[in-house]
Amino acid sequence: MRAIFIADAHLKGLNDPNQKHLCSFLKTLKDVDILFVLGDLFEFWTGYNETLEYNYSPVLAQFKRLKKSGTNIIYVEGNHDFSVGPFFKDILGGEVYPNSADITLDGKRFFLAHGDIAEHSISYKIWRRFLRSPVVSIIVKIVPSFLVWKAAMILSKKSRGNHKRGDVLDNLQREFAKEKIKQDFDIVIFAHSHVPEISEIAANGKKGVYANPGDWVKEFSYLVYEDGNIRLESYGLSS
Repeated sequence: MRAIFIADAHLKGLNDPNQKHLCSFLKTLKDVDILFVLGDLFEFWTGYNETLEYNYSPVLAQFKRLKKSGTNIIYVEGNHDFSVGPFFKDILGGEVYPNSADITLDGKRFFLAHGDIAEHSISYKIWRRFLRSPVVSIIVKIVPSFLVWKAAMILSKKSRGNHKRGDVLDNLQREFAKEKIKQDFDIVIFAHSHVPEISEIAANGKKGVYANPGDWVKEFSYLVYEDGNIRLESYGLSS
């Protein structure tokens, strides 16, 4: 079993150099059983339309190539990309989890989520629920897709400026991971904080692993699970 975990590229469109870099990395993937995307690969995604298809055409082509080569693609939605099923499930034939996933690999039980579920802020929880509400779905369907795209980019930039990152959020996620290890999960993987990490966690006499693949904004890092072990790797700009 060989699995790759990526997240948090926050791709902003066709001219985003990070999309080219991510595509370069995806082209190198061979003999991968599962590619896990743990949310926020896109700065904005909801549903599927011509604007999304155009702006993300290079990376979508790589997903299609990987699927054709035999790689299963599992998408756990983030706080910038949701309702991804019309492409990743219906067209690509992958699996989509809106909130979290309980998956077993090689007899090890994994808890996978984007990571924002660990945030305690009431205002954030309300905002997260609103973004996934039928109201937003209706707006996206009736408003021209290019206008939705422009509005989403403005809102995403403002949200990112106000959002806490780094150690504070990573600590919240680590505490959340402890609770999952108590529930007999062996490995808990979150993204969202953009902090690449693998650490052993002990909780109530049980030992498990907390891991974070980092991001494709600054770190260009990812997780590899192979032969029962998990490790961090990075794809340099010169790779």
